[in-house]
Amino acid sequence: MNSATVLARTSPVRVSSSRKPVDLLTRYNSYFHTRRAENQNSLRAAQAVRYQVYCLERKFEDQAEHQSGHESDAFDTHAVHSLIFHRPTSEAIGTTRLILRLTGTALPIEGLLAEQGIRADDHFPLETAAEVSRFAISNSFRRGVEDVTEARGRECRSSMPCLGLIQELLQQSVTLGLTHWTAVMEPKLLRMLAAMGIHFTPVGPIVSHHGLRQPSYCRLSTMLERLKRERPENWMVVTDAGRLAVAESEGQMTAQHRAA
Repeated sequence: MNSATVLARTSPVRVSSSRKPVDLLTRYNSYFHTRRAENQNSLRAAQAVRYQVYCLERKFEDQAEHQSGHESDAFDTHAVHSLIFHRPTSEAIGTTRLILRLTGTALPIEGLLAEQGIRADDHFPLETAAEVSRFAISNSFRRGVEDVTEARGRECRSSMPCLGLIQELLQQSVTLGLTHWTAVMEPKLLRMLAAMGIHFTPVGPIVSHHGLRQPSYCRLSTMLERLKRERPENWMVVTDAGRLAVAESEGQMTAQHRAA
């Protein structure tokens, strides 16, 4: 499959003359930056953030099973990992990953849906989908900024770190030729993302998977179109002022989905 025919970068999209969207992106770039974890050291940094969040803060994973201070699992070997950093301190404060569906592997959501008698490929094309997972911002970072200046604390406790992680997910998705994201998320996280203008479509019932989780998916081009209408200032951050806007060929996707 030629991924370049599935997703393409478009020219930066011009937005309203209102200063608000541009100002949010400018503020985001002043406080945060992201990068892909491309080597063992940066992967371990991502796993250390995951340990802080999932073992110490949320008790999602058993701390005793990760005595090295790094939370990891079998999906790490076929996932793209990303980090977000707080510029003033150079601290890694959050992480996420895209689990890829490589030859001989399946996305976690596929098994969960199959248990409910639901075929994943009836809802999204498996060839160009990846699963968003381990999406986390450390609470210790959020608390730590409360003692610095009021302005800095307000920016860092806002939704900007989440928007930054989503921007990085989109960057990697464009590079990989992905068209859809899947996720198995807490309903609370789905509601938080929806309030930011980022909407996922539920598939099937809520399942018990380390607590109650909702299998969901989104088509990137549709999600971004709605985000731009509802929250243009957030769209500016997520797409980096339109640089990462997604174009999709309906005909090619339909043909690929039928061939699955």
